[in-house]
Amino acid sequence: MDALFPGLKGMLNYHPLFVHFPIALWTAALLFEIAARLAKRDELHRIACGVLALGALASIPTVMSGWSAEAGVPPKGAAHDVKELHETLMVTSSILSGILAALGLFVLPRKPTAALQAAFLVGLLVLVGLMAVGVDRGAMLVYRYGTGVDWATAQQQK
Repeated sequence: MDALFPGLKGMLNYHPLFVHFPIALWTAALLFEIAARLAKRDELHRIACGVLALGALASIPTVMSGWSAEAGVPPKGAAHDVKELHETLMVTSSILSGILAALGLFVLPRKPTAALQAAFLVGLLVLVGLMAVGVDRGAMLVYRYGTGVDWATAQQQK
């Protein structure tokens, strides 16, 4: 991308391109799993597991681009503290999504006990809860602290 926009070399932040995929896919997985439980339809559970696995895979470039983008956050202060919490929550969510995807795709089909099914649903609820707080902290970084914003360019647009 830098070759396409030589004037922006080193300034491109790819993180916003990726963040929406895990958010949407993990939320959809929870909704499909709830629908599977309410409708008692195993195919909806399988869809939930597939969507969850896609979200886990999508979280890899999301986390990696987030680590790249953290250079735009001050090394100390309030924005740094928010970034640390955001990073912890989102890396934890990414790991949890992989564990839950493995549980749903490989363990539950072989051993569909009520306890494992309940653990899967609770895990999805925890995942989406952690994600929601982590996403809020990511939004704070941009909208409250202006990280990743080129203020000189933004001011010229007035």
